[in-house]
Amino acid sequence: MSEAYSYLLPSVNSAFQPIVSLAHLTPLGYEALLRSSINGRPCSPIEAFRRAALVDRTGEFERECVRCHTAQFARRADHESVLFINVQPEVLIHPVHGPGLIADILSCGIPCARLAIEVLETPLPRSQTLVDVANQLRQHGLLIALDDFGAGETNLSRVWDLRPDVVKLDRELIRQAATSHRKARSLRRLVGLLHEIGTLVAIEGVETETEALLCLDCDADFAQGYYFGRPAPLPENGELIVTGTEHLLEDFHSAERIKPIADLVALQPYREAFRDVTHAFCMGESFADIAPRFLALPLSIRMFLLDQHGAQIDRQVESTDHPMRKQSRFPMLGRRKDANWSKRPYFRDAMSHPGETVVSEPYVTSGSMNLCLTLAACVESGGVRYVLCGDVLFEELGSH
Repeated sequence: MSEAYSYLLPSVNSAFQPIVSLAHLTPLGYEALLRSSINGRPCSPIEAFRRAALVDRTGEFERECVRCHTAQFARRADHESVLFINVQPEVLIHPVHGPGLIADILSCGIPCARLAIEVLETPLPRSQTLVDVANQLRQHGLLIALDDFGAGETNLSRVWDLRPDVVKLDRELIRQAATSHRKARSLRRLVGLLHEIGTLVAIEGVETETEALLCLDCDADFAQGYYFGRPAPLPENGELIVTGTEHLLEDFHSAERIKPIADLVALQPYREAFRDVTHAFCMGESFADIAPRFLALPLSIRMFLLDQHGAQIDRQVESTDHPMRKQSRFPMLGRRKDANWSKRPYFRDAMSHPGETVVSEPYVTSGSMNLCLTLAACVESGGVRYVLCGDVLFEELGSH
C-alpha cells in the first residue's frame, strides 16, 4: 500500500467464518472477513472501504485485505479447507489493481484449487471485462463464487455470465422462508433452478435450527451463519469450532418437511371433489352441470375444459362472487375463446398420465391474477379425450 496514504486508512485484520457442507455437517472451508480499526477503535467493513474510497485507494485497500486474509490462512489452515475471499468487481476489472490482485492471489502460497474468489453484489452493469476476468481466474484453477444472490442487483444474468462454482444466497431469503410455507417452497425451487444451471448453492445468514433444517429441506449444498459459528481468528490448528450439527440430521428426520403440493392436507377435499366431478363427466354428465359441484368448495375459483391439443372448449365456469378473487389487469385475458393452454405444465402432465389427477405448482393465473394451483385430469367421454381442469386459490389454502 502506498506509504503516503496508508496512515489515512483503517488497519487490516482477518476473521474467518466456517462454511458447512450439509451432506457432511463439517466445514468445507472458511470465508475471510475484514476486521479493521481506526486509532484503536473497531471500524465496520463498510466504513473502512468508504474511507478508502474517499482517498481514492479502494484498489490498494482491497489488495491489502486479500494479502492479510491469505497470509493468515496459509499459516494456520489445514490442507483441505477452501478459503473464500470477498472481492469487489470494480477492483477485479481495474486495469492496474485487477492484474495486481490476481498476482497477489497466485503468489500467496495457497493452491489455486483451495481459493474461491467471491464476487460481491454490486450495481455494476453487465460487463464483458468482468466475464473475461472470471474466465482468467478459472483458467488458473481458482473457484468462482457469487455473493448475495437475491439481493440488490445480483440476478440470473450474472449467474449465466460468470458461471460460478458456488452461488451464495442472501441471508434475507432464509429468514423470510422460515416464516412462510409459500416462501419456503419458493426457496427450494430457487435452489433447484440454480442446481439445474450448474452451480452449487450456499445459504448465508443461518441463525436458528429452524433455518438450518430448512437449508437441508431445500437441498442446499452449504450453509453459513451464526448457528454454525461466528467469525473468529483462525486458531493455530486451523479448525474453528462448529456448533449445532450434533443432532441436526436426527432432528431433520423427525421435523415437518416442505410437503409436495399434492400432499397438503388442506387440498384433500378439493382432490376428492375433483375426482367426483371427473367421474361424473366420464359417465356422460355435461361440463356445465358438474362444474358447480367443484365450485361449491370455499377456495375453488374456476373450472375449464380443454381438448387434447390444449384448446379451451367454450366458456370457463367461474365462482364470480368469490370475495378473494382478483380482477385481471389485462382486459383481453377475459376472453372465453381462442385460449390454448398446451404450454401449461399441468396440461402436459395430465396428458402423460391419463386418468390420474395431477396437481400443478402454484402460479399466477393470467385471467384473474390470483396465485392458484390447478387440478387436471385427462379423461375420455363419448370416445373423445379431454383435459378437465379446476383452479384452487393457493394463497388462502393454508388457512383452511
